[in-house]
Amino acid sequence: MQTNTELPLWLQTKNQTNLNFEKKHDFVGINITSLGKLLHFFTNITPVYRVKTSPWLRVCTLLITSLLVLLSRNLIFLWACLLIILGELALFPGNAILGIFKKYLKLIIFTAIFILPSLFLSQKADLALFFMRISTLLLSLAYFSGTTTWQQFILALKQLHFPNVLILTLDITVKYCYLAGIYLQESLYSIRFKTLGQKASFQLLGNLIGELYLSLKSRMNDLYQAMILRGYKLTNKNHLYPKFTRADLFPLIKLGLICLLFWWF
Repeated sequence: MQTNTELPLWLQTKNQTNLNFEKKHDFVGINITSLGKLLHFFTNITPVYRVKTSPWLRVCTLLITSLLVLLSRNLIFLWACLLIILGELALFPGNAILGIFKKYLKLIIFTAIFILPSLFLSQKADLALFFMRISTLLLSLAYFSGTTTWQQFILALKQLHFPNVLILTLDITVKYCYLAGIYLQESLYSIRFKTLGQKASFQLLGNLIGELYLSLKSRMNDLYQAMILRGYKLTNKNHLYPKFTRADLFPLIKLGLICLLFWWF
């Protein structure tokens, strides 16, 4: 009698972002796949499309464009900003455009869940202006997230001399989200091994959240004590400054055009 000693697919592959479990109601398997995608997002050092412009200029463009879009009440200006962003996206490869528009659709769905109910209950809301603003802001944000990684974003904040407390908080938050994902993924793997051939209970969710909270609290206290013992201070001088490159010329022209259109309209 021969026995099948071949390991399942989810144990053979190293890439945990594209796993397909046999049962759609597999609570543990689905969460392992979701956590794999989340960890890939935090550790991904290559954006959807790599651009040569400086990260600090991308941050400035996003902030200034968002501010002007929120201040403007002119539909022509909002439509022009939308066309400028779409025209820039048209220069990207097809795969990059598809990836950015996937992010755009996710942002639209997330925004619609929280904003649309209150919007329809309001009788004085200008729907056309609102939808144009949201569309332009979300497309600009999707373009930024598709061309900028977390590492580049933190570097841009340092180059722009944002407060050190803000930069440190963001940096530690991202790293602790990654550590929390690793810990939760390892816990789910241990549950997966212990419940082979059995159905995992949904009551495990509460236990996992409690263990995750206690583990993160302990690690945060350890980090704080280590920073105190090493004499860490936020008074370290930042020697990073914005640098212009030849690739920054086109984004500067685009930003200047948006500012000119805002003043004109």
